[in-house]
Amino acid sequence: MASSRFQFSFFLFLLLPIFTTLPTEGATGDHAKVEKIVKAVSNAGYSAMSLTLEMTLTTLVSSALNNKNTTIVTIFAPQDKSFFSLKYPQPPLTLLEYHVAPMKLEREDFESSLPLGSKIDTLLHVHPLVVSTLRREGIVSINNVKIKQWDIYKDEHIIIHGVEDFFDPAYQTILHPWYDAEYKENKRSSSLGPSEASKGEKYILALVISLLILVVAIITSGLNNYWRRTGYMLLK
Repeated sequence: MASSRFQFSFFLFLLLPIFTTLPTEGATGDHAKVEKIVKAVSNAGYSAMSLTLEMTLTTLVSSALNNKNTTIVTIFAPQDKSFFSLKYPQPPLTLLEYHVAPMKLEREDFESSLPLGSKIDTLLHVHPLVVSTLRREGIVSINNVKIKQWDIYKDEHIIIHGVEDFFDPAYQTILHPWYDAEYKENKRSSSLGPSEASKGEKYILALVISLLILVVAIITSGLNNYWRRTGYMLLK
């Protein structure tokens, strides 16, 4: 336990210079509100995420409210063990942005309007989350990560749910690539390709037909001349 605390303290020490250079004024309200949110997340058993939000909450939420034309955001908080895994020993800001959706997402939304495969936009540009469970299963998962606890915190601007692990962007990239802007652009380009190819094919076909007509005309003309000469000789 002491080792885990030391690791996380070291992780915060490494991130501190980054976040202290980011803007700290935003729509999350005063410092007291941030403390209230951090305390609620900590009391729910998500200590690592609570410490992370203490430094990043204002930046994340203000970015969402200012740039995404929304008045509410949903944050997914990974469990403590996720922070100490080898996969994400020091989660970067971009990974945290992948856990913030610029919209209201509650349990009822997943049960009524977000079926399997639904896209959920995040603060990480062109990297959405994807609903990965059927409603009838009773357990909601995103990017194949289960939501463990609903409404850790909730007010008019912020909703926080607890999840069992960090979301992996590779899940969406590999299994649902059509949600990427780059994929859509490639599909658009490929759709133009066959169209241009068909134009070329039509041109070649027209050329071949013209040549055939010319050949037929030459043969017909030759035959006509032959029969004229043959008929002239017979008459003589």
